[in-house]
Amino acid sequence: MTLSPAQKKRAARDFAAKWKGRGNENEDTQSFWLELLRDVIGMEDVTTAARFEQSTVDRGYIDVVIADAKTFIEQKSLGIDLDKAETRQGRKVTPFHQAKAYADSMPNTQRPDTIIVCDFNEFRIHDLANTAKPGENYTSFTLDELPDYLYLLDFLVDPQRARRVREQRVSLDAGSLIGQLYHLLSEQYIDPETEENQHALNVLCVRLVFCLFAEDAGLFPKDAFYHFLQDLPANRIRPAIKDLFAWLDTPEEDRDPYASDAMRAFPYVNGGLFRGSTEVPPFTDEIKQVLLDDVSKGTDWASISPTIFGGVFESTLNPETRHAGGMHYTSPENIHKVIDPLYLDQLTDELDNILTAEGIGDRKRRNQLNAFHEKLAGLTFFDPACGSGNFLTETYISLRRLENKVISEKAGNQAAFGFEDIGVSPVKVSLRQFYGLEINDFAVSVAETALWIAELQANIETETIVARTIDDLPLRDAAKIVHANALQTDWSDVVAPAGCSYIIGNPPFLGARNQSKEQKQDVKDVFTAIGASRNIGNVDFVAAWYAKAADYIGDHPVRCAFVSTNSICQGEQVANIWSPIWDLGVQIDFAHDTFRWANEATDQANVFCVIVGFSKHGGPKRLFHYKTPDSPAELQRPAQLNAYLADAPDAFIWNRSTPICDVPKIGIGNKPIDGGNYLFTAEEKDAFLVKEPGAEKFFHQWMGSQEFIRGIERWVLWLGDAKPSEVAKMPTVMDRVRAVRDFRLASKSAPTQKLASTPMRFHVENMPEGNSILIPQTSSQRRKYIPLGYVHPGVLCSNGVRLIPNATLYHFGVLHSQFHMAWMRRTTGRLKSDYQYAANIVYNNFVWPDTDDSTTERIEAAAQAVLDARAEYPDSTISDMYDPDNDFLYPALTKAHQQLDDAVEAAYGIDSGGDETVIFEHLMELYTSATT
Repeated sequence: MTLSPAQKKRAARDFAAKWKGRGNENEDTQSFWLELLRDVIGMEDVTTAARFEQSTVDRGYIDVVIADAKTFIEQKSLGIDLDKAETRQGRKVTPFHQAKAYADSMPNTQRPDTIIVCDFNEFRIHDLANTAKPGENYTSFTLDELPDYLYLLDFLVDPQRARRVREQRVSLDAGSLIGQLYHLLSEQYIDPETEENQHALNVLCVRLVFCLFAEDAGLFPKDAFYHFLQDLPANRIRPAIKDLFAWLDTPEEDRDPYASDAMRAFPYVNGGLFRGSTEVPPFTDEIKQVLLDDVSKGTDWASISPTIFGGVFESTLNPETRHAGGMHYTSPENIHKVIDPLYLDQLTDELDNILTAEGIGDRKRRNQLNAFHEKLAGLTFFDPACGSGNFLTETYISLRRLENKVISEKAGNQAAFGFEDIGVSPVKVSLRQFYGLEINDFAVSVAETALWIAELQANIETETIVARTIDDLPLRDAAKIVHANALQTDWSDVVAPAGCSYIIGNPPFLGARNQSKEQKQDVKDVFTAIGASRNIGNVDFVAAWYAKAADYIGDHPVRCAFVSTNSICQGEQVANIWSPIWDLGVQIDFAHDTFRWANEATDQANVFCVIVGFSKHGGPKRLFHYKTPDSPAELQRPAQLNAYLADAPDAFIWNRSTPICDVPKIGIGNKPIDGGNYLFTAEEKDAFLVKEPGAEKFFHQWMGSQEFIRGIERWVLWLGDAKPSEVAKMPTVMDRVRAVRDFRLASKSAPTQKLASTPMRFHVENMPEGNSILIPQTSSQRRKYIPLGYVHPGVLCSNGVRLIPNATLYHFGVLHSQFHMAWMRRTTGRLKSDYQYAANIVYNNFVWPDTDDSTTERIEAAAQAVLDARAEYPDSTISDMYDPDNDFLYPALTKAHQQLDDAVEAAYGIDSGGDETVIFEHLMELYTSATT
């Protein structure tokens, strides 16, 4: 029984209402799961597919087994604590561990990849195949939430989804094997490092993978490739493979009628995949064994996801090359963060509305389905940094799924649908709708092949709907993937903007300091082309794709979305990047703010990302907000989205050398450039003074970010005001001075070498005047507040902090409030996820409140209360007191900060309710007023 999404949702609501508040594992398990699988999820022949109370070898039994989905279900009665261990067969185990023990007792071929634990109210899905510590890390939802989370159970009944549960593991294992094969083959080339041989090796590996997929997926006869090579000695495999590749590229009518039976088993492939000869190196016995026994027989290539196809080849690319190009493989989950809000959600809703619309006849609904079908076939997608093609591939798969729903609804109960009789394919979505640009020729080949595999797999799903065979081979359509530098290419030569619907992708992640000379020039050329000239040497590489896309789309209704490092939407870069793009009429339609990157490669990139969707035609705004980079997204619907991904005016915050308000100037600490010769721990200082007691007056406490936050005691030997005659009388001090001079002379930097002439001076000197506020340059994003402190005259600070001299308690209070923190969080730069306090952006552009004497006094009193509360915990460091996981240990400090926030909020005259978005919007309005 095929249920539409709307029908499934209604059935889920009815099911939840029926079973709410009841359920006994002994009496109700079978009826509960039969109804859920058959009536809600739509499982065919549920009595065959689901087996109940299957016995195990250790005299236990599994409540429900769904073999096709490799899933065990452990059912408990309503009210049973799923986290509580109970005695089972002499051992105390939780329900999950009970089921896991059953699984471990089964033969390998019968072990599950998934365990579901349920108590008639909560469903817990434990992914054994892909999740570390699956007993602790699981996906859960309640019976009431079933209508919204029903998709999480689709894998139980959909053969394609059942395979996807195992795809990641299979793909990573296959990737490791392909990497091994790649390097073995590389060693056989006469000169493997030449560009020609590198290209030949890439082509060879892609062709081999297609053959491996084809023999497992049924495009070739079962194990045809394996048997073709199995009986050949290693020294005959090279010519056999070359002959096979030529055969696969030869049309049926041009083939040798006297070819061997083994050769004639292979159909014509076409599509250009096997076009042209490529150099194949000699095979060894080891290469033959790896290819046939490990890579072919040892891997189910039909289970490879074409979206993860690029990840299979990550191990074959040199990690240094990957970093130089900034390549990071994108997981399917992250791809959907881009494509769902950009177009897939809208298309899915449009189809659901057609299928569930009331009061229309069958003919009108059919006409609407036909129009929607044509719409799908008319969309075009362009990825100008397509890598191995996973964005294009996942988009193609998603469109084919929608199309299959259309075909299924149009077919109704007439499975054949008449296509066989009239010779018309029901499939309208084509690879010709997909375009890409990629600088790596190997990735181009992978992308083309991945899309072909996606098409072939999608055809299998369509065949089950229309009850007819769709001819897979020869390959006909192909995506247009161009091998070129995207920043040096006119995108209109790939696809005209008038014929482009959406631009998507994951352009390279490279900061300004990590770019090559050529990459910096590419960025400069792209931004210069749109009229930008200000600070374009200090922007991330990915920013050039935003500028290029904004220029490319012109006045056309093209919508775009890219994954990017979060640095493009915070700190100094925002104005540099977005101001010239804004001038072209671009606006942000949706965004994901900072989240932690996750990918499918074994050497995962550890970066923090944003996703920005933009166009020149606008629309309803959506922001997917993450409280922390690892939190789930919360959907917000702001009235507007500015370049800081905030619901605030479209203003840009530029570097400012002096404060926008009448407050003390901010500076940095000292930068010794001394090779560590002037820095001492407390123990080192004491030992030094034993040898040189006359140096005591030259020692000062040294304060940097870590010293302040973690309470580390450190000292510095400051000789800047010492008389030469004094220093000359202290030989141990002179040793340090000479060491500093030698260190500077050894530097490759000419300015540092010049400093060797004044070794008793620091490179940068900033001695505190009066009481100075200390702001750590780097601080963890986990903290609600960047901890601020006071330093007094005589304490010297490192350049790892920012200093505000002659600062009052009023200044301390405002800066340590939620208002300043909200401003900082939106405007400062970051190192990974840590805050990098940008004084010229954050402090100098921060608009202070207008206050009268009583308001100022209230803030000063609240600020002093914060300092007093810290003093109540003399044994705790700043790091301890501001650890968000342990803030309950410091109630006096928590209360003092709340009172300080209240006092500052009163000064600004708004009621934010503690919402930093409201605070930032207000501060942006003040900033806009102050600068216009």
